[in-house]
Amino acid sequence: LWRSSLTHTHTMGADSLTKTILCAKTPELIETAIADRKPEQSQTDPKQHSPQQQQLAAELSQSDSTLSGAQFEKALQTCSSSSLVQEAEVDRKLKEIGSATPILPSEIGTDFNFKREIVWKNVVGFLLLHICGWVGLHLAFWRYCDYRTTLYTMWLMYASGQGVTMGAHRLWSHRAFKAKLWLRIILLWMHTLAGQNCLYVWVRDHRQHHKFSDTDADPHNANRGFFFSHIGWLLSRKHPKVIEYGKKIDMSDLEADPLIMFQKDHYKLLYTIFALFGPTAIPVYCWGENMWYALFVAFFFRTVLSLNATWSVNSAAHMFGTRPYDKTMWPVENMFVSFVAVGEGWHNYHHAFPWDYRASEYGTPLNLTGTLIDLLAKFGAVYDRKTATPNMVKNRVMRTGDKSHHTYGTDEGRSAFTTLWNIWKHPSNPTYNSIHTPKPKILQSDGYALIPDELKQSERDEDILSKENEELMRRQQEEESRTTEANQIYNKLSKYIKEQQHSVPETVDDLLLQQSNNNVDKTALMQGKAALNVVDCNDNALVKRKVIAAPVSSASSNH
Repeated sequence: LWRSSLTHTHTMGADSLTKTILCAKTPELIETAIADRKPEQSQTDPKQHSPQQQQLAAELSQSDSTLSGAQFEKALQTCSSSSLVQEAEVDRKLKEIGSATPILPSEIGTDFNFKREIVWKNVVGFLLLHICGWVGLHLAFWRYCDYRTTLYTMWLMYASGQGVTMGAHRLWSHRAFKAKLWLRIILLWMHTLAGQNCLYVWVRDHRQHHKFSDTDADPHNANRGFFFSHIGWLLSRKHPKVIEYGKKIDMSDLEADPLIMFQKDHYKLLYTIFALFGPTAIPVYCWGENMWYALFVAFFFRTVLSLNATWSVNSAAHMFGTRPYDKTMWPVENMFVSFVAVGEGWHNYHHAFPWDYRASEYGTPLNLTGTLIDLLAKFGAVYDRKTATPNMVKNRVMRTGDKSHHTYGTDEGRSAFTTLWNIWKHPSNPTYNSIHTPKPKILQSDGYALIPDELKQSERDEDILSKENEELMRRQQEEESRTTEANQIYNKLSKYIKEQQHSVPETVDDLLLQQSNNNVDKTALMQGKAALNVVDCNDNALVKRKVIAAPVSSASSNH
């Protein structure tokens, strides 16, 4: 229950429904919300409040951003004991308080009135990091440093990227496959190299991001804008809901893994050795690179590039692209992000089926992580890979997709996109975006499903899915048939209109030329031109022309 407001439907008598406002923003607002009612609705003075109401208002104003179940019940009983405001007054109070969509205690959404507190030391730290990264970029590609240092840095970026995508993301966050001990150790080292906090915290935040995607319990809620979901969430204090719901994430599997807990307990030391000193020292001692060049290129430049590639999944892959699997979610299919994040940009599919090790429907060349997992599986290093079944994918596409799917979509759905300045109309364009934008969602407190066992029976039973898919396909074919028939009629009508346009003089001058060729008196023609009336029936329809002729000579009358 937000501090800002709550609307609760309460039964009064046999057949009348009214609303109760519960506002914990200030004691004055909650008292006003209870007391501001029509005189005929109450026999008592609206300015007189019981001691219980005054005590409740004081408690709520001093409490934190959430109410316990006992507080909520107490508040509801206290408010319900008084006469309630009419619906028009409720709406007015909601606007005054600033909440358009009340959120019940059993739900989680986005409170757009929440004001975040900036952590200035983080702002300064990330600003300096990016400045050093730009210096490293200049040194790497303007031939100040040895070319081997640049190539070595590129390899480190790919290795650290796999530590995040294959290790922290697909292996440990989603348990999408299993790996041998030696591979887990390498992936843990690669993740430490990336410098994106310890694995335990990374996995907890990511599981929470999927469970409560794009709500206040999501650490990088995309409803708050591109900048916030990209880096702003690291520059401000966490929303209270992030802290509250983060404690509910099951982390027992990681807590039982001694390797992960060792990295968690000694992360700062391991990061200093493997991410800072190690990458800087190797170019210096192996091929005599300048120490400062090695520091700015192999550490600062690599870190900035790696961080922004990962952050782009939280920002761009939630805003720019299509939603062929679930149009109600913010995550999208973004080819550009898949390129920079080694396969993590097929994000709409990934949020629809987070347990799929491919994180996309197909193992395309732009899913390098999925391809590498398949390669390691051939050597026995990876096993027990989990995927969504074709029936599950087809059912999700046809039930909730935006019709842009390449197989089960429609031509209309595939063409429903825009690009910046309407150029480069290809999915590789970073601005390639669907015209359909989802609304902010309000989820139940249990959030989205993270594993197949959390799905409804109808969403994972193959027999049920198969029958439902047949019915969905039949409906879509009927709809496409009606659309095709309508298009045929439209094309025939357009063809007829064009033929009629060719049979009518295009301009007034053309009409006058025809008349003059028939020896019509020029004075009469000028009078006819002045009286010409052009009527446009439609933008693309046939243009009818009507000539109101003035009295003409006998020659023209004979004509």
